[in-house]
Amino acid sequence: MEEIIRRATKRPEAEVTELAKTPEAGILTEVLHFDTTAANQFLDLTDDVREHVARSGIRHGQVTVVTPHTTMTLAINESETGFLNDFRRAISEMVPVEGYYEHDDHEVRTENLQEDEFINGHSHVRQLLTGSTSVTVPVVEGELVLGRWQRLMVIELDQPRARRAILHTQGA
Repeated sequence: MEEIIRRATKRPEAEVTELAKTPEAGILTEVLHFDTTAANQFLDLTDDVREHVARSGIRHGQVTVVTPHTTMTLAINESETGFLNDFRRAISEMVPVEGYYEHDDHEVRTENLQEDEFINGHSHVRQLLTGSTSVTVPVVEGELVLGRWQRLMVIELDQPRARRAILHTQGA
């Protein structure tokens, strides 16, 4: 059985890189660089996204968060330890690491192969079942429109490694 973790999410230690800014059009695109430390880890990006919106200067518009990774997902939900542990347990039961995945069978698979390929078919299946690689949140009066308990989280479904999230704000 997996270790039970008694803390909810944490904010990633991240570095921000500005990709583009068009002040007159109210557009800002930045990349958030961070490392994950465990499989099925939740990191809370909510405050990073709020700071991005503040840097953009928009008052009314939207922010889109995209992760360019096929074994990571974005989700808006409650950051509560019991729920997150319930998720970890449920996803491990639904999509076990030890199962057969054609993605990992290099006798069968012929597409998108690379020399240092990870055995991670389970991570790809988990991502497709659990969420999306992007979310868009409205911005009103310079604030994210989220429910009382909602947090914007990224979930590492594979092994720990360097990851990115692209933050793109547009509005006026």
